[in-house]
Amino acid sequence: MQKVEIMPQLTDLAHAAVSKVVHKGDVVVDATVGNGHDTTFLSELVGTEGRVLAFDIQSVAIKQALERLRNSGHQNVTWFAMDHAHLAEVLQEEGISEVKAVMFNLGYLPGGDHEIVTRIDSTLKAIHAGLQALIVNGVMTILAYIGHPGGLDEAEAIETFLNKLNPEFYETQFDYGNSPKSPRLLIVKKTADERR
Repeated sequence: MQKVEIMPQLTDLAHAAVSKVVHKGDVVVDATVGNGHDTTFLSELVGTEGRVLAFDIQSVAIKQALERLRNSGHQNVTWFAMDHAHLAEVLQEEGISEVKAVMFNLGYLPGGDHEIVTRIDSTLKAIHAGLQALIVNGVMTILAYIGHPGGLDEAEAIETFLNKLNPEFYETQFDYGNSPKSPRLLIVKKTADERR
């Protein structure tokens, strides 16, 4: 009998990367709430002592995620019904200078309006702000879906941006799934403080 090797889902790989560095009491960001799966995952990781800042431009996404979280009993999420491009301002207003992880799940809301998608400019602004706030040994995961109009352009713009990061301070890892149309998982770990 032949052994079949099953490829792990990119979402599982993203969660595994975050699980390695995030602990109870940490502050983390879900930059794209969507249906709330990452928000719930992060909420469980950081526990009651930790905090999740959760962003989505669509109030319906936050409403769905709130329902999911309500069922889990966690109350450590602060919701921001706004574009993740405002991440830097929100962190400043909340008095948060460092976060342990930032997760992005780009594209459109599954089951929602496919015309409302993440955009290159706002996503790059949020990624930049997230990287600035990442603590040393913190991680950022970016799951970029490329099957919708503009999705491939967004993924390629992000890759170009990440490829320019100074390797003295950041390690990057790109996973392209198993076909050219697969989503792309981009992982960035901060290895040193560039502000030193």
